[in-house]
Amino acid sequence: MAWKWFKNDWSIAGFLLFCAQFAWAMYLLSFIVYSALFLLGTLLGSGIFAPFDLPAQFKIQDFTKVVANSKTMDIFGSPIVELDVSTLGTEIQRTWTTSLASVMILGLNGIILYGLTLLKRILQSLQREQPWSKQNSKNLRIIGYLMVLAVPYKYGIGWLSYLTIQQVQLPENISLFWPPIAWELGLAGLAVLLVAYIFEEGTRLYEEQKLTV
Repeated sequence: MAWKWFKNDWSIAGFLLFCAQFAWAMYLLSFIVYSALFLLGTLLGSGIFAPFDLPAQFKIQDFTKVVANSKTMDIFGSPIVELDVSTLGTEIQRTWTTSLASVMILGLNGIILYGLTLLKRILQSLQREQPWSKQNSKNLRIIGYLMVLAVPYKYGIGWLSYLTIQQVQLPENISLFWPPIAWELGLAGLAVLLVAYIFEEGTRLYEEQKLTV
């Protein structure tokens, strides 16, 4: 019943496909631009150009004094803040940790671009009213694995950012925190793998039903 309702309401699949195509186009554009910057920086002999900001977590001591305002103080529940740190024009821009972190961030964008490509194919099959196919379950499984593997990959980026920012002399009231682990991304990946298994079983039952007709 639920699938019949979804199939008849063609606008849902079309809207999701439009969103996926828009996100895919944005990631493709950024991937091409930053890849070109990397190549130009290398070919011109200036080393690897690192246009990406590095993610980092900081703990600010005496945080209540910083936000000592009766109108805003209550909304800050923790002295830990997460910021994106720019290394452009600094001494740490040419360090190996900054360069490797930037390459990994570019690679992460490529992984996201590939995942969106697979998602587009799935949504296109839904729009054509052909959900039960082995390719759909395979694409979902790949997306799930990519999301799970992205957890240690993102942690590696955070660790390189940590090593990079450690080289900077921070104020005494600011301390650098270890990078967080994106557990929610891994759990979402496991959920996608479960959906892939359901699609695989549904495809098997659908093909068996066609053979009996």
